[in-house]
Amino acid sequence: MTILHSKTLNHAEYAARKKEPKLYLLLSFFIPMIFLGIGLVLQDVHPFGDRQILVTDFWHQYYPFLRLLHEKLQSGGSLLYTWDSGLGTNFLSMMAYYAASPLNLLTALVPESVLREAVTVELLLKVGFAGLFFALFLKGTFRRNDFSLCLFSVMYALCSYILGYYWNIIWLDTVALLPLVVLGLVYLVRDGKYRLYVIALGLSLFSNYYIGMFTCIFAVIAYLCLCVFYLRPRQLSGRTLAMAGCSLLGGALAAVVLLPAYYGLQLTYSVNNVFPTMVQFYENWQTLLANLISYHAPTSKDGLPNLACGVLSLVLMGPFLRSGKIRIREKIAAILVLAFLMVSCNCNVLNFIWHGFHFPNMLPYRFSFLFSFVLLTLAYRGFQLVLEEKLKIWDVLAMLVMAFLVFLVSYHIQENRAVYWSLITALLYAVIILLYFRQFFNKQLFCAAISIVLAFELFQNVKLGTEEVSTSDYASYPTAEASVDALLEEIDAQDDTLFYRTEMSTWYTLNDPALYGYHGLSQFSSMANESISKWMLALGLPASEAGNRYYYGGSTPVTNMFTGIRYLICRSGSVLDNREWQSIARDAGCTAYKNAFDLPIGFQTENDLASYECQPDGNPFENQNTLFRLATGIEQPLFTAVEVRDVNYSGASALKNGYGNYTYQAETGAVNRSLQYNYQTQRISDLYGYMTVTGGTNVTITRDGAFLSSYSISKQPYIFPMGTYEGNETAGLTVALPEDATSGIVTVYVYQLDQDVLTEGYAKLSAGAVTLTEFSDTRLTGTMTAQEDGLCYFSIPYESGWTAKVDGVRTDVTPVGDAMVAVPISAGEHTITLTYKPEGFVVGALCSGGAIVILILLYVLERKRKRPLLQPIPEKPKPEELPAETETEETAS
Repeated sequence: MTILHSKTLNHAEYAARKKEPKLYLLLSFFIPMIFLGIGLVLQDVHPFGDRQILVTDFWHQYYPFLRLLHEKLQSGGSLLYTWDSGLGTNFLSMMAYYAASPLNLLTALVPESVLREAVTVELLLKVGFAGLFFALFLKGTFRRNDFSLCLFSVMYALCSYILGYYWNIIWLDTVALLPLVVLGLVYLVRDGKYRLYVIALGLSLFSNYYIGMFTCIFAVIAYLCLCVFYLRPRQLSGRTLAMAGCSLLGGALAAVVLLPAYYGLQLTYSVNNVFPTMVQFYENWQTLLANLISYHAPTSKDGLPNLACGVLSLVLMGPFLRSGKIRIREKIAAILVLAFLMVSCNCNVLNFIWHGFHFPNMLPYRFSFLFSFVLLTLAYRGFQLVLEEKLKIWDVLAMLVMAFLVFLVSYHIQENRAVYWSLITALLYAVIILLYFRQFFNKQLFCAAISIVLAFELFQNVKLGTEEVSTSDYASYPTAEASVDALLEEIDAQDDTLFYRTEMSTWYTLNDPALYGYHGLSQFSSMANESISKWMLALGLPASEAGNRYYYGGSTPVTNMFTGIRYLICRSGSVLDNREWQSIARDAGCTAYKNAFDLPIGFQTENDLASYECQPDGNPFENQNTLFRLATGIEQPLFTAVEVRDVNYSGASALKNGYGNYTYQAETGAVNRSLQYNYQTQRISDLYGYMTVTGGTNVTITRDGAFLSSYSISKQPYIFPMGTYEGNETAGLTVALPEDATSGIVTVYVYQLDQDVLTEGYAKLSAGAVTLTEFSDTRLTGTMTAQEDGLCYFSIPYESGWTAKVDGVRTDVTPVGDAMVAVPISAGEHTITLTYKPEGFVVGALCSGGAIVILILLYVLERKRKRPLLQPIPEKPKPEELPAETETEETAS
């Protein structure tokens, strides 16, 4: 980080500055937008083709949550809570990570039918703002207003970090705002102006607290550098106090989302990370340095850090390091910052600290855009020397040396095409600067020549980046949307209750409720409550604590009762457990079902339910038996295990280690390898299965050898229905082994459901059902009649933000399994009210409101005093600017 000293403007200069043309700022905004827009057009992105920018987590997470925010903005729903994800979740903390971008407010102006196009435009705007804000940073820091702003701002807006991670649209606001934060620091230290820093930092943290955390760390580094560049020792304490106060004020501006997000994070799996015990380095240093060149695909998911930001930035490091016009301490500080960021990308301990004491899952080195920012700032300093100073031949030689160093470092490391093209580009830049130095070019031709080479380089990088990130099909997202919408409308027309839940028999994304717009169970989010994931995993639903997900797949009557699932939509095929589901509507191959054993969001259970403990590593059928017994008081088990009648192994053998537990060994050279387990009951029974196989991806269900259905078991295992069987029918479970399989573990459970026990338990639980009389995003009220003392269980994820009143009296909420809400009740008729307010929201709102008030008061105070609160640092005059008769103490002595 290096900053050019320059004098404070007087009133006349400031007035003239206000009249400066804004052309270069506009170009800095529109050029990167146009470049990336062309790249997307070449990828056939709609409306110029049949593709879309939704890929990976953008496809699974970001767009569904943006659609959910869009719905709330248009309908006036609460931003504090949503029922369209994870049975109900803290929407404010989720929004703080996924959807807090101020640009998202603009989506409220468009209908949902064009929301994906609006999101594409939003992406282009964010990239444009990255260029504009970097240009503002250069203009305000170095006090220039010429075409050089466009050159370097475009390199920042189209650096490899943005080109590789632009699909991670939720990060781009804070990446774009970084230059404004640093410019605010420059104004604070150099000029005594604090407002830009406070507002930019607050907006950065508000837009995305996670990337904002990187900005905060870097702000400290940048401030230390600025102290070295500008401050004398006696000025240090005052500016440091000002910087600390302004940082707190900026954080307070965003506290309305920061505090709820902080408390929300305490419920997630990420709080369980362990600090590394040994220092390790990931990559060879030459490999990292070789990633600085252009013309190669950026990292889009896993790989090396995205460090490249244009070959010109590397070439200009030659004049920067060689020039005597730049002070040694500036060079040392700059190289130390670059080295620290580079080491952080390669050292496990620093990487862990940078990411908030957490090792990220995919998308490594999420702070690497800071390296590009620093490198481009140094390069701009070198470019100033080219434009303003009389170059020496040594400067040109330094550029040539840098060009060949780029070649030597990356040769045999990066692909040959990238190495040679980067070398040619570096030489072209050096030759153009040499011709300018020899006055073959005037300044206009010089800038034009540099711009042509840079445009070619950046367009190639954009093309490679958009190809690497890829696209997805536009027309099929989300699948069967029209039919699902029609069925949801039909369900709503048939159901006159205030609240009910729906789910899909198979998942399309892991956030189908948010994507299609219904009250559902599924959630895949970095803010997923770990306790809920364990609860779902224990009940045999697909879930992963470390994967931050739980979602609907398969089911039993027990899981549907305790999660409140009333309706099920099959986008294709039909359900196997048709005694539990009743068909109510069809549309173009999609079918809607109603739960025959439906329970509302709240119902009475035995007091013993409070003692239920989740056993996510246990047998899910036995977990369900325990839950059902504690809730109903019925001792007879609901599920009983069915023993294997026979097995059929092909190309493999297996050793049984106990009920449902096997170790298999694949035969070398076998073409087809599979494991089949056959079961037979003694009476008519509904069967449910659960299976995990090392290397297995799908399990096939057969009845007497005839195909019934198949289920994916490649990631999270779950209970799946197998259908109803007569006593003389054979149920088969078959899984194919991969070609490279050698050995592994098999877990296979098959249980039969006791319909009599189910009917008895359902009658008991439904007798204490809650009838809702009031329902909103953050409040629900219902009445119930309890036959005896017990618990009123609610299928609502437990958080400290929930408060309960029974008959108007505040009552403690009892968590069941540390996961779900329950309220103690006595025998008789009751009115129960549950109210939600995110923990930390009130304090955060007060902090944000207070920060705004403080900023207004400070502004009024400055206007009244007619002078700033902080005085600018007076520039130390150069020796030639001192009056001839002036003597310093040193010269007098």
